[in-house]
Amino acid sequence: MKKLILLITSLFIFSIGFSQITVKADEDYKTYTGVAGDTLNSSYILAKNIYVGQKDYKYLYYIEADADSLGDGTDITAQIRGSMDGSHWSNVGSSITWGVTTSDTTFIFNGLGITESGTESIAAYNVTTDTTGLSGYPADTLAYPTQTITVSKTITNGFAYRYLQVYFLGAGAGADMELEAIRVRIIKL
Repeated sequence: MKKLILLITSLFIFSIGFSQITVKADEDYKTYTGVAGDTLNSSYILAKNIYVGQKDYKYLYYIEADADSLGDGTDITAQIRGSMDGSHWSNVGSSITWGVTTSDTTFIFNGLGITESGTESIAAYNVTTDTTGLSGYPADTLAYPTQTITVSKTITNGFAYRYLQVYFLGAGAGADMELEAIRVRIIKL
């Protein structure tokens, strides 16, 4: 009986450490509050999955992660990663390095600003027909550019990952932190 209780307790603690944040189809904002097992030390990885689900649209994200310093200044790297199946991950955007100071910090991952800008030139033509052609010869048609129009546009890329992940990597002795909260905002494109 003691073994059964110990097994159930262990499974419960294990499930707390790997909890997932779910943003339901009708939601666009979610907050996760850290638990006792949400700590990172020098040789560990701390990752929290965000299940965005099967949205029928591309989206943008804005994620804030609050961390409490428990270490002595060794760097921690934080990164957002994306996955279609929850097990094969790709880095999204740039990572953030934190020197684990004595003060708390908030990591901000902004998936709103991934844009592409371009300029294209369009030549507008003015067509003139020469009606003074000689008998039996066709009249000349001349086309020459009258002006160039420059068009600037910004294309905002969206994300289609079913899962996002807030990923922390400890970089050495003393890189200790505790995750206090994660706030997720999903913006429909």
